[in-house]
This record gives sequence, structure tokens and C-alpha cells, in this order.
Amino acid sequence: MPRPVRVLVADDSALLRRLLCDAIQEVEGVEVVAEAADGVEALDGVHVHEPGVVVLDLQMPVMGGLTALHRLCANGVRPHVIVLTNHADAMYRTACLEAGADHFFDKSAGIDRVLDVLRQMTAAEA
Repeated sequence: MPRPVRVLVADDSALLRRLLCDAIQEVEGVEVVAEAADGVEALDGVHVHEPGVVVLDLQMPVMGGLTALHRLCANGVRPHVIVLTNHADAMYRTACLEAGADHFFDKSAGIDRVLDVLRQMTAAEA
């Protein structure tokens, strides 16, 4: 049996983090290994838990998601990054993709798309 895809969820909304984590846990072959309420916690969580995927919000206190994304991508080996945000305009999309994000989704429709990406990843692992 392949190792589960390990996910860290970073969002400043505790409610949204819980909803995301619950939805992600329902995807076969995927496990949430950590949560973060800001970019600093996200970077620390990546270092400690070594997830294969980070679901990252842009607007967070202490350190925003775009800064955290730049720092994640500055390292040689990094997790797959899915940006999930309310700020889905072209400027943010371009900045995130240029910084190294693998996917960029609007929260209004993106949760299902995040789950689809995770399902694709588990299918590729099988």
C-alpha cells in the first residue's frame, strides 16, 4: 500500500481550516498532518511534518501566504503548493504561480478542486 499523501492546511480561519481538514480526510490515501493559522506556523509545520502538499491561504496574520510561498519555494525540495484564497484576481494568480505555486483556486469554488488535485495525486501514487 502506498504511503498516504501528507497535507498541511494553512488558513487563519479556524472554521475554514476545520472544514478543509474534514473534507481532505475523506479523500482516500490522504491525511492531514498539520494545520497552521499563519505563514510562520506553516513554514514551521513544513519543517517538522514534511508534508507532500501545502494548502495555503494568502491573507493571514504574522506572515501572509505569498511571503510563505516565496520562502517555501526558495528551498530546493519543497511540497506541492495549492493556493486557496478569496483574492482570486489575475494579479494574485500571476504572483503566486510565478513564485512557484502549483495551483491557484478561489475559495468560492476551489475546495472541490483541491480535493480533485489530491485525488489525482493519490491515483498517480498507486
